[in-house]
Amino acid sequence: MNPILEVLPQIQAYQLSLLGLAILCLMVLLQSFLSAPLAFLKEEQTPGMPLTGNHDIRSFRVLRTYANSTENLPAFGFSLFLAILFAVNPTLVNWLVAIHVASRFAFWVVYYKGIGKVAGGIRTFCYIGGLASNIVLISACLYTLLK
Repeated sequence: MNPILEVLPQIQAYQLSLLGLAILCLMVLLQSFLSAPLAFLKEEQTPGMPLTGNHDIRSFRVLRTYANSTENLPAFGFSLFLAILFAVNPTLVNWLVAIHVASRFAFWVVYYKGIGKVAGGIRTFCYIGGLASNIVLISACLYTLLK
């Protein structure tokens, strides 16, 4: 069986975007794996129960980051799927995916380390970078579809 990139050569232009999505998926899976040793081994949190504590506690930040990642991944994945389906400019899509992945990675690092203020600090800017890139991506889909 041939890979879809060979069968549908027009998708080849989105190869970097698909790689970005794969990296993002891997990062979310790694976060899931890391949540046990980083959040539950010290028994600061109880699996399956609401989070306790605040942003000063690393286990709280780890689980909040993972939850945020799992909330954002589907919207981004569907936006990317639609961008490819509607043949949005591949250069634009590839750049937006790169910005999104970089913003999400920076968000994880900043949140895990507890850098900056809880709201309005660098973590917020990292989050907004990922959110804005996704909004531009889905807006480009709508523009392409409606033009």
